[in-house]
Amino acid sequence: MCPIMSSQLSDGAVDFIDEDRIDGLLAGPTPDAREIRDIIAKSLAKEPLDLAETAALLRCGEPELVEEIFDAARTLKRNVYGNRIVLFAPLYIGNECVND
Repeated sequence: MCPIMSSQLSDGAVDFIDEDRIDGLLAGPTPDAREIRDIIAKSLAKEPLDLAETAALLRCGEPELVEEIFDAARTLKRNVYGNRIVLFAPLYIGNECVND
């Protein structure tokens, strides 16, 4: 957790990140190949992944499956954006950590 956020939030802000749940999902069992391929197919269908599915992709350690994940990501990127580069350039005015 961000040190500033642990001690104070701005008025009306809510800490919406459940770090314990995220840590638990990332420490879960290694997903099998079928689960990974099902998640890849869901992403290629442009359906949003839930937190557990995203964590499963991150836990995947099988080199062949990791390559399938990257191939699917490249395919999805081409399908959504075409053959172009999209940049995100946020402008940060201060250095305070707030989530509202």
